[in-house]
Amino acid sequence: MHKLLPLLKRHFFLSLLLLTATAGFAQTQTATIQGVVSDESGNPLPFVSISSKNSLSKKLYHAISDTLGRFSFTNLPVEGTYSFDFSTTGYQKRSVTGYVIKSGVPNTVYVSLEIDEAKLDEVIVVGYGTQKKVNLTGAVNQISGDELRDRPATNITSMLQGVMPNLNIRVASGTPGEMGNLNIRGVTSINDGNSMQGAPLVLIDGIPGTLDRLNPEEVQSISVLKDAASAAIYGARGAFGVVLITTKSGHSGRTSVRYNNSFGFSTPTVSTDFMTTAYDWMKLNDAALAHIGGYSGYTERDYEELLARRNDKTEDPSRPWVTIQNRNGRDQYVYYGNYDWWDIMFTKWQPMQNHNINLTGGNDKISFMLNGNLKTKDGINRINTDKYSSKTLRSKISAQLYPWLKISNNTNFYHSSYEYFGRQNGGSANFTHINVHASPAYAPMNPDGTATYITGLNNYDIGDGIFAMMIDGNTRGRKRKYELTTINEITITPLKDFNITANYSFNMYTDPTFYRQVPAKYSLYPGVVETTPKYNVNKLTESQQFNQVHVVNVYADYFKSFNNTHNFKALIGYNQELAIAKELTGARMDVSSESLNDLDLGTGDQTVFGGSSEYALMGFFYRLTYDYKGKYLLETNGRYDGTSRFPKDRRFGFFPSVSAGWRVSEENFFNPLKDVVSDLKIRGSVGSLGNQDLSGMNHPNEDRYPYIVAMAPGTMAYMLDGERAKYYGAPLPVASDLTWEQITSYNGGVDVSFLKNRLSISYDQYVRNTSRMLSGGLQLPNVFGADEPVRNVASLQTKGFELTVNWRDRFMVAGKPFRYNAGFMIGDNHSKITSILNSTALTYSLYVGKEIGEIWGYVTDGFFLTDAEAKTYPVDQVWLNRVRRDNNIPLRAGDLRWLDLNGDGKISAGANTIGDPGDQRVVGNSTPRYQYSFNLGADWNNFDLSIFFQGLGKMNWYPGNNADRFWGPYSRPYFSFIPADFEKDVYSETNKDAYFPNLLAYVALNANNELRATNNRYMQDLAYLRLKNLTLGYTLPRHLLQRFKIQRFRIFASGENLVTWTKLRTKYIDPEQAMSQIDGRVYPFSKTYAFGFDVSF
Repeated sequence: MHKLLPLLKRHFFLSLLLLTATAGFAQTQTATIQGVVSDESGNPLPFVSISSKNSLSKKLYHAISDTLGRFSFTNLPVEGTYSFDFSTTGYQKRSVTGYVIKSGVPNTVYVSLEIDEAKLDEVIVVGYGTQKKVNLTGAVNQISGDELRDRPATNITSMLQGVMPNLNIRVASGTPGEMGNLNIRGVTSINDGNSMQGAPLVLIDGIPGTLDRLNPEEVQSISVLKDAASAAIYGARGAFGVVLITTKSGHSGRTSVRYNNSFGFSTPTVSTDFMTTAYDWMKLNDAALAHIGGYSGYTERDYEELLARRNDKTEDPSRPWVTIQNRNGRDQYVYYGNYDWWDIMFTKWQPMQNHNINLTGGNDKISFMLNGNLKTKDGINRINTDKYSSKTLRSKISAQLYPWLKISNNTNFYHSSYEYFGRQNGGSANFTHINVHASPAYAPMNPDGTATYITGLNNYDIGDGIFAMMIDGNTRGRKRKYELTTINEITITPLKDFNITANYSFNMYTDPTFYRQVPAKYSLYPGVVETTPKYNVNKLTESQQFNQVHVVNVYADYFKSFNNTHNFKALIGYNQELAIAKELTGARMDVSSESLNDLDLGTGDQTVFGGSSEYALMGFFYRLTYDYKGKYLLETNGRYDGTSRFPKDRRFGFFPSVSAGWRVSEENFFNPLKDVVSDLKIRGSVGSLGNQDLSGMNHPNEDRYPYIVAMAPGTMAYMLDGERAKYYGAPLPVASDLTWEQITSYNGGVDVSFLKNRLSISYDQYVRNTSRMLSGGLQLPNVFGADEPVRNVASLQTKGFELTVNWRDRFMVAGKPFRYNAGFMIGDNHSKITSILNSTALTYSLYVGKEIGEIWGYVTDGFFLTDAEAKTYPVDQVWLNRVRRDNNIPLRAGDLRWLDLNGDGKISAGANTIGDPGDQRVVGNSTPRYQYSFNLGADWNNFDLSIFFQGLGKMNWYPGNNADRFWGPYSRPYFSFIPADFEKDVYSETNKDAYFPNLLAYVALNANNELRATNNRYMQDLAYLRLKNLTLGYTLPRHLLQRFKIQRFRIFASGENLVTWTKLRTKYIDPEQAMSQIDGRVYPFSKTYAFGFDVSF
């Protein structure tokens, strides 16, 4: 026995060694397979999902192609055969079967995918998940981030104009870095600002964010949830729609590097050809003010000097533009120039550039993405140019630690800076103030190098003193923004098709700003340097706000199918948000240095003020979906939401929705039609949401604690014990029953495609009722001593429609596929008040039946044709002729003739109510109507072309009293920039078909004057069509790049806002300027020309 034991041990170890060797040999029988996915033209397709299945083990393997279309599978057993399934959005699925791999030799798969014209399998991002487009029952639109590629715009909001129907974008100005305002489906609430168009909830990777801090190059897709059925899962924050932005992620496979850039130049979209001949400019303005002695203060001798220089484009030494003359007993500068103040102040072209670099890679366990972006743009100011820059850095990493456990982190850093000189806030402020008194006659600089500020002949500030301030360079400001967002997420899959996801995000935002005022120097009298009295302030102001947002989401989803017939999907979750805000501002007078800016350097008075607030949200939500064979579709959503903005007993509300759809094309009886009608789906939804925004309360804490009675602090105008006394005002009354506004929406739609899905049409019609809106109107006795509190008593209704039509096709040209597409979309909406407390019903107020945006005004049928007609006109129209009455100017031929609509023999506003409007009637509406776009695209033989038009069908605008490039001297007879051809529109004996009446100053400035009074003749239509973008690109053939180890190289040229056709009766105001500001004199909008390249390694 003792001899047997060693023998058994020896056999055991030999057997173990043999088994180990066998196992080692078996382990070596694996292989790697690599491949590339491309389109029909050979261009690589990124983010293609590839699944592989072994015929023997039935084991599944997964991979995603990188930005160069590459993918790989490692350690695949060589036994059996493999099948590969390829799928990605916008392309038809493709399968490869029976593939045999071998160990020790290269194994490669090359696959090309064809475009899916129908896109029925397209995955749409919805709340807390995704759905196939074919199964959607709500009103949801989605675009790919590729549609924003190569656009030379400085912000993503302007890129979104026209890409979806009823996604309304309004950009306030052309200031570099300016963000636009988003709205979905029109008027939301009477408490959402002057436009009443509230903003949707914007979520970036599931977390509340802001579009202006997003790098367009990072965008994978943008989904817009429009109706209550699709947005209900977000509760109070999604009352007026939700914008879901998904950023690009990492992938398995080799690390790939992509770098792309663009370089461009911008120029105003409007004409800048202004009157620069001083003689004509002065004559025009003096004529407008002839009834009070003129404007310029120039004598006949001065006009002779101007006339002698009338044709001088540059200064002739024999006829100097700046002279020294003795006026009023003292030598002073007198100006006879022909200066182009627009060219002096502003550049024609403003450079911009954009750089982006992206790194992606990983393996079957870990994937990562790192993206960095740098953007710069110079502003329009020529003197001490304003400059904008932004930087973003995003990192995403995901790890599949176990088959049932996945963790990820998504971190983004954003920084922007806008530096400017001149008036506080820069941008439009400088642009606005230079618009007065900068006559072509006046020089910006005197011969001794001093700046001009005022003229001694009329004592007006030249350009409001902006030039003196700008050239001095010490009055300046800077706005910076910093944001850090990080999202940590964990997903557990305890069972097949059952996922539990939890994430926590932290957002920190701060925006330090400073503004330094330094007295600017100028000279009116030779050898005498003074400081500008209007800006004789030495002051430094610094401010900063600090915001923190904490968000927690926990949700679970489960999918179950019974024989692919009855398909169920359920989602349930919890969401909580906490927002904390704090701000601080400090100011100090008499700073001892002009160039160093530090509050400690001040020796004068100092002020400090600030504030802080916070609010919280929490909600429980669910979504249940069911479909029967993909034919009958049903979905219900709901959320039980709570907000800290209401009293404790009114904080929570339940907001449900339901939607259903019927894919008629899946019915057997429909089969004979399928050659013509490829797919047909009818859908409808109804749902209710709550709105927590009570921003119309006129309450000190309306944004955070509107239900708390508060006293506003203040400072009295007089002194007590050497200091201005402090006080607290009487508290404003607050209704005790404040609660949610309620939004109920109804949506019906149809999706249909024809001719094997080459033609697709989608149509939606909706009604949105906003009830329990905050409004006053309760009549209280005067002894109450305060305005009545607002309550939830008003309601409005918005109706609208959306239509999208797309055509896609292809054919062969010279043996290569020529693909082309065309699309058209249009959306419209209009709103009216359905209930409100308003016993007076003034024409400019909100009253039952009022169409939101309606404009009341007077009616004229043209000019008096003769002096006799004007003298004998039986209607007393002095109500609209105040300047004439006050200056004893009789009516004559060329003056406006007003219609007496109520027949009382005089023009008046009556009681200015809808019951007694006098001679007023509705003459227009300021609501944007029929916003539309259409696009054309084609690609062939590595060339690609896209053309995008965007427009507005109708919107009325009555120019404001300071709309200088519209009214000219009819408003202020000293506007700097008068259109070069303005005189052709002024009535005269030789110009009786003119647009404007007899020239008279201030009639467009002051109330109740013939041009200031809103009327039908000068009501403008802002309808326009704009060539929004044109991009031409070329991708170099791959065989030319291989020797340089470059996978892809594309060059392109692109233009933004290239051409605008408009009904607006001036080429000096952009329609979007007028939409944003009643005077239309904001920082100019730009057209941009750019070029660049995109390279991948």
